Formats: sequence, C-alpha cells, structure tokens
Amino acid sequence: MRTTEPEPPAAARRVTPEEAYTRLREHPAWIVERSRIHRDYRFATFRDAVRFIDAVAEVAEAHAHHPNITLHEWCFVRLELYSHLHDCLTQADVDLAVALDGLQVGPGEPSPNR
Repeated sequence: MRTTEPEPPAAARRVTPEEAYTRLREHPAWIVERSRIHRDYRFATFRDAVRFIDAVAEVAEAHAHHPNITLHEWCFVRLELYSHLHDCLTQADVDLAVALDGLQVGPGEPSPNR
C-alpha cells in the first residue's frame, strides 16, 4: 500500500530564489543569493545594534522561525534567513523578512548597508 506525504504547511513550502526575489520586490534591502536571503544593517552605537537584535529575537519567536544573526565591527548586524532543516528557502523565510522590515527600534534606527 502506497501512502502519500502530507502537504507541508504553507510557511514550509519551498520557494525558488526567483520567487523569493519577486516576493521581496518591495523590500529591496534583502538580497537573495541561492538558498539564502540576507540583509545588512548599520547602527550608530553598539547598544542600538544589540537592541535591534533583541527586537529581531521577539519577531523571530512570534514567527517560530529564527535567522542567523551576526554582530560585527561593533555597529553592523547581518541577518540571514533560510530553512535550516531543509537547507533551502521557504515561504517562512520570505514572511519573516517582511515582518523584520516592519521593526521600529527607536532613535538608533538601522540604515541598510547597501
């Protein structure tokens, strides 16, 4: 007897890099490269960068999807999104990128490092 795999939840649906690029057209600071989406931020102070990371953590927890976060050179933060379990892009990555663009973190607002 042959069984079929159940459909994955919509958020777990794989998306191609081209689909991700199209869906993020209104969020041009996000860069799509192969099976990853990333965005760089620059902050005025180290504390602003850390506050931003804390805000990212809250959004990520609410989405049950967690980015790789790199803090470097004291004021730069890089967020990298992909589905770790499958090593590919999914709708959850695109959804989280859009949600993260909505963050308001106060006086040390990030500026995209393009």
